[in-house]
Amino acid sequence: MPRNRWLRVLGLIVLGAALGAMGLIASVEFNRRTSTEVFCASCHSMNHLASDPNFQGSTHRRNSAGVRVSCGDCHIPKTNWFVETSTHIVSGVRDVIAEFRNNFEDTGAWEARRILLAHEVRSLMRKEDSITCRSCHDAAKIEPNNNRGRAAHALLADAGMTCIDCHFNIVHAPVPPSFEFIRGSRLGDTRR
Repeated sequence: MPRNRWLRVLGLIVLGAALGAMGLIASVEFNRRTSTEVFCASCHSMNHLASDPNFQGSTHRRNSAGVRVSCGDCHIPKTNWFVETSTHIVSGVRDVIAEFRNNFEDTGAWEARRILLAHEVRSLMRKEDSITCRSCHDAAKIEPNNNRGRAAHALLADAGMTCIDCHFNIVHAPVPPSFEFIRGSRLGDTRR
């Protein structure tokens, strides 16, 4: 009788491991497929991006290196599986709800939403230390062309600065920074 019991326990462990592995593989594939530009552009509100010259002409879309960044590269942190998956789910559900509640074919409704999203994304990127930027760019190897840029990059290491404090409005149509965003930046900090 004890042998049967251990076989059942071992069987449950093997079954649990197999189900866990399948779930992990499925979620990794889910993350991969929902990070593509094709997936993101499948919502009709993203039709505005197709005609946005700021987006189409940005260095994240057109550059001499031939690198083409997808939506997920900037908007989904890939620091670990849990963060990536939870971001996909939370952002996805929120975006689907917004799609159903609003008529983004109305340019005014889309513009109001886009401005709100720009402010939210900036705050989130600051809070996350611009982790999505840092997943592609090594700040220590960037050599700005001017003194202001070099001074700002020097603050990245020790002053609580992050990429988004200076680099906003580089991909999408410009949205002026909010007063709170400017105040939260260390650029104007004269106490240093």
